Amino acid sequence: MSLRKKFNIAKNYLLNRFKACEFAITNACIAKCDFCDIWKQQPKVFVDKKKAELVINRLADFGVGHLTFTGGEPLLHPAVIDFVKLATKRSMHNAVLDAAPSLLMRGDILSKLEDSGCDLLSISFDSGDPATMEKSRKIPHIMDQMAEAMVKIKKTRIKAMASVLIWNNNYYHLEDVCKNAVNMGYDFISLNYPTFSKSQVYPLGGEAINFTKEDVIHGLEQGIKLHREGKYHIINSDISMQNIINYLRDPATVKYPCHGGRHVLFVDWFFDVRPCMQLPCVMGNMLTMKEKDFRREPCNDCNMSWYRDFSTLFQGFRSLPILFESLSKSGGIL
Repeated sequence: MSLRKKFNIAKNYLLNRFKACEFAITNACIAKCDFCDIWKQQPKVFVDKKKAELVINRLADFGVGHLTFTGGEPLLHPAVIDFVKLATKRSMHNAVLDAAPSLLMRGDILSKLEDSGCDLLSISFDSGDPATMEKSRKIPHIMDQMAEAMVKIKKTRIKAMASVLIWNNNYYHLEDVCKNAVNMGYDFISLNYPTFSKSQVYPLGGEAINFTKEDVIHGLEQGIKLHREGKYHIINSDISMQNIINYLRDPATVKYPCHGGRHVLFVDWFFDVRPCMQLPCVMGNMLTMKEKDFRREPCNDCNMSWYRDFSTLFQGFRSLPILFESLSKSGGIL
């Protein structure tokens, strides 16, 4: 990450203006995952380029220091390079999510992402077993494609992160998944906590994540153990994972509520702003909202990982150990 981006993050954080945002630029997707129904949505929507660039500029004006381009599959959007380039111009650390590694091998897409200032590629990695990955994502030869893409990514300055969902296939042997991800060349691993959502724009669920709370907790306890061992560069903090365990056992015991809608945001392909991708409420539209509109009381209604993990950084003095750990162990990713 460039010094300019680091300075922008530090400045906004010290001024209590820092925000992290996921911007879903399309609902089109190649993968047909067992635990996500976005790929079923009709019609397919691709954000208008000029309006999306206005949104990115407004996000930067409102203190967004980290911007993740998501979807659907953001790499399907023809203007994704332009969006990344603008985020870099506005000094925002940025990431692009990917569920279909074959898209990373199209032409010179990787060199364009590198030249545009893409900091991170977050690639779905649910299992080290090729057959399981194919069944989970419904993409033939996905692991071969991923291995080929990783070879090319390692030749760039872009960091690669394995986005590992804790689900009913891996919660009991999470270390095997992490080991396979590291062996493939990933720089970081993020653990995603299984959750159900009836959101109209981001429905999540299915049998793949329909397992007991105690089994989810078992997976999280493994994650804490592996994180402490330090072998797999897991970016989720111990405190955040324990916070989710507390939430699953008794929500009243949670010490770190979610700051979705204030410091963490989700902007959908209609430019509507939501506290997170799960809640049905809309705070406003990014084309018309003002900075004062990003006010929302802390929430404790779900265990959605990205929002809960980031939110632990905005809890006053209690956040200092998490902040220092995140900066030292993840290179500033979280």
